Amino acid sequence: MSECHDNTCETGNTCHESTQSDACTFAEDLLCLAKSAKHDLLKEKMKKIFEAKIGKKLDKIAEAGVDAVLACMQQKIAAQQACDQYKQNLMDAMKG
Repeated sequence: MSECHDNTCETGNTCHESTQSDACTFAEDLLCLAKSAKHDLLKEKMKKIFEAKIGKKLDKIAEAGVDAVLACMQQKIAAQQACDQYKQNLMDAMKG
């Protein structure tokens, strides 16, 4: 039986002829694809359940995270502008 890892199959089975080998590889790949689709579907269903049960709470958590990132970005921009202004003032002083 083949095992799926990161959308690839590792198998302990060996096929001896090249045509059998190709068929085995295709069959194993198809099984892996089916398993992956099942996991994706399950994940989507879980997302819907989370949304229904704690969606509003997760919205608040997400908003807090976004607000924090935006505040950090604004601080970095302000710091960069202050640094640029310092460099310009220094250059002006050196020229004069």
